[in-house]
Amino acid sequence: MKVKAVVYAIAVALSTTVSTSVVASFGGGSDTLPKLERGISTTQILSLKDPKRYEIEFDRPTMLRVSSEQLPGTAGTGSFISATLYDTSGRSVAESSSYQGELYLSRQLEPGVYRLEVSGWTPSGKSDGLSNRYELHVDY
Repeated sequence: MKVKAVVYAIAVALSTTVSTSVVASFGGGSDTLPKLERGISTTQILSLKDPKRYEIEFDRPTMLRVSSEQLPGTAGTGSFISATLYDTSGRSVAESSSYQGELYLSRQLEPGVYRLEVSGWTPSGKSDGLSNRYELHVDY
């Protein structure tokens, strides 16, 4: 009987550890997300499996504008990019997507903390090409 109890305790401990790491990887805590700053972001790689998530906070009503740009010479290659902006409650408040690799999102926002999620794919599906690279242009 003691062996069963030990095995059960280990299984519960592993399950809790795995659950906690999964929640953290999905941005369960806002302190784990990178801040979305005004200006041009670093170059990112499009991914459907591993979307990029950012946090942005406003202390007054603000017009947020976010656009994406592929690296020079790669626009229009058929890359799909999608962005969704979520409020504190997790409700989608703005979305934009494009099959040309460039999106534009514009929304008047009330003060609060928001999360932007960006994902996408390229026809080749390869992560080593230039057509799946993008930068975000942020203004508020």
